[in-house]
Amino acid sequence: MSRDVVKSAARVIHVLEYFDDVRRAASVSEIAEHHDWPISSTSVLMRSLVTLGYLDYEAGTRTYMPTTRVALLGNWIQANLFKDGQLMHLMEWLSEKTGETVVLAARNGLGVHYIQVIQATNTMRMSVRLGTVRPLCWSGSGWMLLSTLDDDTIRKLAQRHNADVAPVASPETGALSLPGKRVDIAELMEVIADVRAKGYAFSANQVTANGGLIAMLLPTLPGDKPLVIGLAGLTSVLEANLDRFVALLREGIALHIG
Repeated sequence: MSRDVVKSAARVIHVLEYFDDVRRAASVSEIAEHHDWPISSTSVLMRSLVTLGYLDYEAGTRTYMPTTRVALLGNWIQANLFKDGQLMHLMEWLSEKTGETVVLAARNGLGVHYIQVIQATNTMRMSVRLGTVRPLCWSGSGWMLLSTLDDDTIRKLAQRHNADVAPVASPETGALSLPGKRVDIAELMEVIADVRAKGYAFSANQVTANGGLIAMLLPTLPGDKPLVIGLAGLTSVLEANLDRFVALLREGIALHIG
């Protein structure tokens, strides 16, 4: 875990993200085992969230579930995308049409944060953890987000990335802890120009060996932060279906978001 993150705050978020991933009730022992936390401290944390009104406790099954209060958090942010569940309808539609992992991503500093994930249903598939962080200057989702910025800003962000040797997310924990990779700024600008021209980004074997992502921007209102929707999967599958998947992304966005 990053040294900049307070442990208790991180654990609260991990609990809520776990429920978002499994979408069912869960016990203290299940959550503690999944995150490799002590049972005692996990139990105290869960009881605290019950007291605060963010979890319900079912004594008969000894399980917890998020309350409606959790669902209402942040429902005012970019309401044009999240109202009536249309964004989730889009993700579910893409999942049904492609069988690949569907991700929703937003920028977070020099990283890109996967804020929602629907796992793949295909036999040959790639799993992506909710909360995964990818480098802004070194990933398909990042290139798509960078394409919304002016060239001078992109160059400055790339310089910051190289100065920090921006870390990538640990596959075990999601924490930004592994050594990153410096980017060639001139090559990056060529990539961004190509992304702008095509209207989508395709990264293959960039962060994950034999894995890739096809990413596209979602329409937003002035003042809203840009969001990216993407299909993640095995490079061979994405390459073989690139034109079809790009067409489905465009069709789905037009159908569900407008």
